[in-house]
Order: sequence, then C-alpha cells, then structure tokens
Amino acid sequence: MPREGAISGQEMLVIHLKSGRVINLERSVSTGNGYGISEYHRSQSSSMWVPDYTPYRHLAVKLPDPAIGQKVTVAICKVGAPEEEWKPFRSGTARFDGI
Repeated sequence: MPREGAISGQEMLVIHLKSGRVINLERSVSTGNGYGISEYHRSQSSSMWVPDYTPYRHLAVKLPDPAIGQKVTVAICKVGAPEEEWKPFRSGTARFDGI
C-alpha cells in the first residue's frame, strides 16, 4: 500500500533526464499553475545552485501528475518561492521505477 503523500498513488516518481541523470522524488508537496512540487527522495538529499551553493530539497515538475513515459520539464525550487525564483533545470521522462 502506498504511503500517505506518495506521488500519484505510486511509491516514487523518477525523472530520467536526457543527460542520463536520474532524479528520485519521494512525495508530492503541492500543486499549482500546472506544476507539481515534489520533495527529493532521501537518497538524493538536495541540489546545489552555484554561485552561492544554496541547497534545494524540492523540484517543480511540469506536468503535476505525469503518466509513465510522459515528457516533463523540471526546475529546482524552494517551497513557496515564486516561479521567477526557480532555477531552470532540464527535460526528462517520467517513470515510477524506483531507485
């Protein structure tokens, strides 16, 4: 049975980026404006943004509830921060295949 707050009733949303990197997202935090805000899985503690090396624990995913194999766009963000403060990231493919 899925945990409370699990994404789309699945255990974990996984984004496979075109670069080959894999992003594991553990739970959905909020949705709005066509994005879903999700928290990194505990195995991936954060993303760091240069030049100030600010740690980010959340990722905005456009589309908020992607289907398996669907193309998505992701940006690192802080919960509650306006979209213009999000850090552009990459495009990838949504999966639910675990770590």
